[in-house]
Amino acid sequence: MDFLVWTATNVVSALILPPGVLFVLLAAGIYWGRRYRWGRWLTAGSLVLFVLLSLNAVGYALLKPFEAHWPPLDPSITKKLSPERTVIVVLGGGRRQGAIEYADREALSSASLRRVIYAAQLADQTGLRLGVSGGKPDGGQLSEAALMKNLIEKNLKQPVAFIEEQSLDTRQNAIYMARILAGENIDAVVLVTDVLHMPRAVQAFQATGLMVMPAPMYFQSGSPLTLLDFLPSVQGLENSRYALHEIIGDIWYRLRRLVD
Repeated sequence: MDFLVWTATNVVSALILPPGVLFVLLAAGIYWGRRYRWGRWLTAGSLVLFVLLSLNAVGYALLKPFEAHWPPLDPSITKKLSPERTVIVVLGGGRRQGAIEYADREALSSASLRRVIYAAQLADQTGLRLGVSGGKPDGGQLSEAALMKNLIEKNLKQPVAFIEEQSLDTRQNAIYMARILAGENIDAVVLVTDVLHMPRAVQAFQATGLMVMPAPMYFQSGSPLTLLDFLPSVQGLENSRYALHEIIGDIWYRLRRLVD
């Protein structure tokens, strides 16, 4: 059942987020444009919006409010937390199946890799224990958490104290990890994820009763703009899509909490 919900959620996301929604609007505009003027306007508007969302300058503008609200963590602040009751939790950001260059044929995505590297560095700076969270929503053999644990322990030389590998989304990351930590009398987490993902992640973990200290990462909007940032690119579209995904996700989480 959880897999079906995950699949349905991703199908809906593909249709309501760029570029999917833009193709839908473009097709509608072309179809209705033969009969109605508003259809021709819809076609033109879809193309213009596609170009705008493909600009790094626009992507950075969408990222900036998140980055202003969630500044980087000062590791010295963690000294106020009890190391016995606090753990660094890093959330998985995806994995690649069919990675035939590896023995397991599975590997972490770029998002998971950057989170793992930052979390391991943070553990080294603070002395806090590490926990990893992430399942295998799209099937496969190894969970995101298992892949993260292997990389952290074998390559980054940091021990992983807690592993949660059943979750399919951020809400489940929080619920299942909270259950594991409760058994160890841990009530505070230093939460590592992308700055764009942080609002939803904090809401989810706070809803379990845990005290959350955000440790956002992957800041981009402060980069100096160049001419290339005003030309369409895959990176620009990816940033715009990511930001819009989190804005919609944050609204959905708030509505869901009101209903619950």
